[in-house]
Amino acid sequence: MRRAIFVFLSLVVALSMAAIPADTISARPASPPQLSPPSPAQQLTEDELIKEIYDELDDARGLTDDRAIKNQIADLKKGVEAVEDLMRSGDKEGALKLKKAIADRLVIFINQLLLASPGMTNLAASTPAANPLYDEMVNIQGKIGILIDLEEKEIPQEKRPPPPTIERPPEMEKLIVYSAKFLCGPALGKEGVQRGSYSTAINIHNPNNGTVYLYKKAVIAKREDEPRGKISDFHRVILQADEAIEVDCIDIISLFGAEQEVELTAPSQQTQTILQTTAVSPVSPLIRFIKGFVVIYSTAPLDVAAVYTASTAVGFGFDVEYLSPSRVSTITYTPPPEEEACPTGCACRTEAEAKEQGLVLCQGQKIVCAYDDNQRPTKYCFEKPTAVGRPSLTLEPEYAENRVGDSHQVIAKVTKNGSPVPGVEVEFKLLEPDSVHSDKLGVLTGTTDASGQATGFNYTGDKEGKDVIIASATVDGYDLEAQATKAWISKPTEEVECPQGCACRTEAEAERQGLVLCQGQKIVCEYDENQRPLKYCFEKPTEEAEPARITLTPTQARNKVCTYHKVVATVYDASGSRLAGQKVYFHVDGANTGAGSPPGADFEATTDANGQAVFSYHGENPGEDKITAMAGSAGPVTGASKTWYTEPTEQPRAGKISISPAQARNAVGNKHTITVIVYDTNGNPMPNVRVRISHTGAHNFAPIELTTDANGKTSYSYTGTNTGTDTIVATVDNLSAKATKEWYTSTTSPTHR
Repeated sequence: MRRAIFVFLSLVVALSMAAIPADTISARPASPPQLSPPSPAQQLTEDELIKEIYDELDDARGLTDDRAIKNQIADLKKGVEAVEDLMRSGDKEGALKLKKAIADRLVIFINQLLLASPGMTNLAASTPAANPLYDEMVNIQGKIGILIDLEEKEIPQEKRPPPPTIERPPEMEKLIVYSAKFLCGPALGKEGVQRGSYSTAINIHNPNNGTVYLYKKAVIAKREDEPRGKISDFHRVILQADEAIEVDCIDIISLFGAEQEVELTAPSQQTQTILQTTAVSPVSPLIRFIKGFVVIYSTAPLDVAAVYTASTAVGFGFDVEYLSPSRVSTITYTPPPEEEACPTGCACRTEAEAKEQGLVLCQGQKIVCAYDDNQRPTKYCFEKPTAVGRPSLTLEPEYAENRVGDSHQVIAKVTKNGSPVPGVEVEFKLLEPDSVHSDKLGVLTGTTDASGQATGFNYTGDKEGKDVIIASATVDGYDLEAQATKAWISKPTEEVECPQGCACRTEAEAERQGLVLCQGQKIVCEYDENQRPLKYCFEKPTEEAEPARITLTPTQARNKVCTYHKVVATVYDASGSRLAGQKVYFHVDGANTGAGSPPGADFEATTDANGQAVFSYHGENPGEDKITAMAGSAGPVTGASKTWYTEPTEQPRAGKISISPAQARNAVGNKHTITVIVYDTNGNPMPNVRVRISHTGAHNFAPIELTTDANGKTSYSYTGTNTGTDTIVATVDNLSAKATKEWYTSTTSPTHR
């Protein structure tokens, strides 16, 4: 730590030597004049602020006898005079540039004042020494910051840079959370810290062998009696193996979007001349004091260290804090659903089509294979029923929209091979925190009637939003679950007029007339009575461009077998623009040749408005696949590789053994039965496990071995012929359980107590 402090101080000394010889600077130790009384600077105009800065610069010159310091203060005063000239000429951008340059010069000058005196390097090691010149310069620095704020408010909004790219963490992914404190900018003594200049740099390193995704945000902390500080959006960062990044004060400000530094045009000739004559150069210093936390959500453990530096009237402070994870968090985020290909032997059908063809849900589950334009499920995977079919559970309606104040009823239906199953207990609940009425409704149970139906929630919505209703039941040993979504709306959706050259049509009308989506987007121009889109804006198609290039993402991938792999093809024309409505043909060759839908055939897809087509398939066999994609019947071709691997399945181990009854008394001549149950480490009964039984005491038997049944149980009986006590021990691996059995005759039986 001492070496780090020494290096830091050496660097600052080296940077400052060019401006002021440190060995010539000294503050006058004589009794200083009174500082300018503080004023409510935030309420002053620009002219009033500049006048106060002039007065305080004059006061600062009177606090020292050192000529070098006086010259520096005089140069700063010339810079403020130049700001006034630029403001009078109407060059606000030039004035803002010069204000930032002065703020940066003040930071360097304040640090030089500290280097000129034997200040402590550890702020906690000394009480603050009186340094009126230092305090005066920090006060001036704060007022320069207010001047910059006033100028930035008048910069046109279109000249402000866009906010950073924001993404939320993925759905239900376990994320490791780090929280790092930050202090940034000049403090004037009323911010809960000592007057001075503060800086924080948070270093993040990926020590893992693979890629780590992290999501960072910043939170401003204020006093309890003040309004809560601002919370930024998430900013997604990708760290490859062994890569590192730093989050400093400028990065923290940029997370809040509108509060980041203003990007200005090149300074005018007058501004350039003033910058040269005032001997200052702008480097975008931080001029506001903020404090709070940087919160980092990560998909894997990281090395996180926060470096804190401070310069105050006492001296320089330097500290490093290594952060441990504060917790493991689950952040819920529901992305748009993706269509999936049906498993082998199943077909994609609407529920009406499946009912007509006598099909049942594929694998007893609702696997969505098609969505409508509003991302509502329209088709599911179905298969032919087997001789002994699996039961299924559905919710009706699966999706509904209602106005706030209306009532909504949910009905669950249990079937098996297309026939209703009565007498099944169904549990209903709302998914939290995705449901707006989760605080209103608890868990409800109902039993299916002769038609296989059970009535669930029947409630009135009192707020806008979405409810996700989950029903669960157990039938024939199968754990079944179904889900439905209820949207509550309070007012009709506003219809819009179509852009010039576009007409409002239904999709069927547009297809008959050969029209395409207006501007390549789905612009809703009319809704039905349930506020569902009815018509869109369409236009005549322009001359179609030919595909010239196609790419596949990812080009290489590795997955476990029996999972789905998704490939995205992007089609471009000769100018590099993405092409919508292009046919793309996919083919798989290798370990899973011909995989796709339908099985054994090439898969065809059409590019969307972003020029992309999606293909996904189920890898059944380990090995390598070569995936090729072709745009059009004779267009460009590209390829990607996919490796499938298997992992050994870990066999369950015995975790607990029980024997019953553990204690018993019987008269000689009666039969006694012992039952042993074996459980695995997850608490589930284990079938086909060999249990060794030893029997000693009044009846000495040779050890026997028994095998548990499908319920993890085994038992045996024997008849007592001798009086006394038996000890019975059941053993599996290194686990054992013991029971005792006492035998008595009518003459030896003790009095019953």
